[in-house]
Amino acid sequence: MKTVLLLYLLYSAHFRPSMPYQPTTDPGATVPGVGPTLNPRYLPILMRTQSVNFVIALVLGTLAVLSNIPIIMVMTRYKYIGIPQVYMTTLAICDLSIGVFTLWRELADTLFYLSDAVYWFCSQTYFPIMGLDVSASITASIVAMTLSVDRYLALKYPMKHSEYWSVRKAKLLAVIVGCLSIIPGTFYPLQFAISSEMMPGSNMYPVPTNLGMNLAFFATRASIVFLFRFAIPFTVTAVTNTLTVSIIRKSDKFRRGLDREARSNTTTPKCLAMTVGIVIAFFVTQIPMAAFYLYAIVFPEYTYALDLFEMLCNTWTKLNSIVNIVIYLTLNKEFRHTLFGIFCRGDNT
Repeated sequence: MKTVLLLYLLYSAHFRPSMPYQPTTDPGATVPGVGPTLNPRYLPILMRTQSVNFVIALVLGTLAVLSNIPIIMVMTRYKYIGIPQVYMTTLAICDLSIGVFTLWRELADTLFYLSDAVYWFCSQTYFPIMGLDVSASITASIVAMTLSVDRYLALKYPMKHSEYWSVRKAKLLAVIVGCLSIIPGTFYPLQFAISSEMMPGSNMYPVPTNLGMNLAFFATRASIVFLFRFAIPFTVTAVTNTLTVSIIRKSDKFRRGLDREARSNTTTPKCLAMTVGIVIAFFVTQIPMAAFYLYAIVFPEYTYALDLFEMLCNTWTKLNSIVNIVIYLTLNKEFRHTLFGIFCRGDNT
């Protein structure tokens, strides 16, 4: 049963702030197929935390939408779209999707009780949307890793990189990654469901399906998400980013030893600074959630503290969907000029 409760926790189906809870004096009591009923002394804290988390999630979701639409607009207006721009546009699409899915989940958590029709729609779309949210997160992680690898190869082997890799291949790779990332997301509606009929006074609780009760299937799914969303991207980006920074430092040292004319004729691949910034932001925002996944897989115990930690980690990861525009504005002069041209001068060319 504890593993089933952890499964519920990993799927982020938290207690809802919109409906009152019925606490029990028995700390070991459970709702069949869902999770333990909270000890009454923890209920006020969780209610306040969930209410604050609800507001923060709405703000972050809105910012994710508003910040990534301009990125897509700017990237599509560049006269020349290179390989880095392909990956950055893909990241913006993923982050925009995450913002939309976050807004929908929070609104569904709160507004499902308005009518039977609203409840039915929310119940039927909740877990498919959750799966798409995870798919977008996996795609963003792999694309960020690919961008880091691409900039390292362009810096280390510039001639071979330009010969064997192209914008068209980068676009094809981004599409393939996005399509394959949908597969882990499909497990969510397969493993959990919500009753299509709203019961008076109850919350929109998930109920595991027969497949959802299969512990081997749960372990496989959780391991796949952890592997492709965190483990592989973290390892590869850490290695390639470290190598890239090392090469940049050696290059800067070499440049300082050249005269002015030779220094001006020496070029390096574009977007290196932005790539480093994107990778750093990725690490900072994703490491807590990766730690939660790893801990939950190794120590499958449902606790009140773990529930709160998962809630905070899930909210913290959303920052990764809004920080890229700050990096681009800070480190890319062309991006700033194009963005200001769109919104300040109405430049639609």
